Amino acid sequence: MAKSLSRFFIRKQDEKNEIATLFFRVQNKKHKVDTLFSSQIRVNVAEWKGALSCPEKWMRHQRANFNLHDSLNRIELVVTSEVEGMSFDKSHVEAEILAIANPKKAEAIMKAKREEEERQQEEQRIKADQERLIKEGIDAERAKIWNFLNHFCEEIKSGARLNGHNRYAPGTVKAWFSFRKLYDMFDKKHRFTWYQVDRAFVTKFLAFMEKNDYMVSAQNKYLVDLRAIVNYAYLDGIHDNDRAMQYFSKKKIEDGDKAIEIYLSEAELQALYEMPLSGKQDEVRDIFLVGCYTCQRVSDYNDIDKDCFTTTAKGTPVIRLVQKKTRNEVKIPIMNPNLRAICDKYAYNLPSVVDVILNRYIKDILKNLSESVPTLGKIVTTKLTMKQKKLVKDGKLVVERNDKGEVVMPRYACVTTHTARRSGITNMYLTHKYTIVQMMHVSGHKTQKTFMDYIKLSSDEIADDIDAIANPTKADVF
Repeated sequence: MAKSLSRFFIRKQDEKNEIATLFFRVQNKKHKVDTLFSSQIRVNVAEWKGALSCPEKWMRHQRANFNLHDSLNRIELVVTSEVEGMSFDKSHVEAEILAIANPKKAEAIMKAKREEEERQQEEQRIKADQERLIKEGIDAERAKIWNFLNHFCEEIKSGARLNGHNRYAPGTVKAWFSFRKLYDMFDKKHRFTWYQVDRAFVTKFLAFMEKNDYMVSAQNKYLVDLRAIVNYAYLDGIHDNDRAMQYFSKKKIEDGDKAIEIYLSEAELQALYEMPLSGKQDEVRDIFLVGCYTCQRVSDYNDIDKDCFTTTAKGTPVIRLVQKKTRNEVKIPIMNPNLRAICDKYAYNLPSVVDVILNRYIKDILKNLSESVPTLGKIVTTKLTMKQKKLVKDGKLVVERNDKGEVVMPRYACVTTHTARRSGITNMYLTHKYTIVQMMHVSGHKTQKTFMDYIKLSSDEIADDIDAIANPTKADVF
């Protein structure tokens, strides 16, 4: 009979207690619910049992405990509504019950829940802001040209970034570090970004080099470097400024815009070969001549060892090299008797000389040789390199100028390690024995245009060359 008076009951394990919590069971086949809920309301066990003993006592209990039964009725209505609704959420039902049974506690819990939600939302907002700031910071750093360029240079130096499948050649690494130094001076605050690379930016870069008295050839060289680094960053996904590449256009170089590029004639090379020398001067002269007779760069002709000498299938003696700058394989026939004699002199273990020493010694050697070979002392007009300008500024180099204010020097003072390659190519061309393809195979050039840039003939020399072709009177041996 007690069960019919109220759906709320005291659990058996609590019946011995003085005060106990009222529970009720919720069952619903539709939502497959069969759950025991706490009413969150506590009653006197003896009084509750007495009230359930008969309807009269139950009525009296209701009248005497109006608020209690009002809360129980409201709880029952809420639960019935939830059970018969579209869905059933136990945690929501429990919250509704608590709100009726103990409004203060429910409010405190709701307040704590709201505060926790707000705290979590604030944490998420702060985290999102931090992530945004970090991303913006990373994006800002990625956008700076200097950061990529600096990292690029360190990577090619360490080998972390390869040129194809090979490490960058030492000369290439050196050239990139030279460009990095220039760019650092141009962008001292390291503020320029990839998205600022436009026509105005390139103009500003060129104006900077002009202001610092860089030759046009040097300006073009560094402009090519800047274009390359913009392209590398684009390919690496660092930026998406796909219009940047269209703003780079090299300047036209006039003869007066660059340092004079001379070559040594066959007669001058023969005089150098026959010049009596000893010690380091002897080694420098021999290595320089090897460069002249092989048409190679100093990084290659200064590194020839016994393993480079071999023969073709038909027995032709050759020097086999894999050029450090381009990774091109070249095979140079040992045709010149002077080259063969130099190789024999060192038992094919050619000495190696640091290029800075080679540069300094060869000028002194040719200066002495100019006493007997006047053409080496002929005065020519030239331009000072940035290094020479610094030496002049520091008082370590004195230069002469003509009436026009142009820098003039004797030819021997214009000779560098690269003069050897230029001399070899020009003299080989002047023999008129070989095709362009054959000569490019020896020099390692990939394009005819670049190859032809190495042939340094004046207008008089070209006229003499045409006459020699029309009236052959001698046989040259390369």
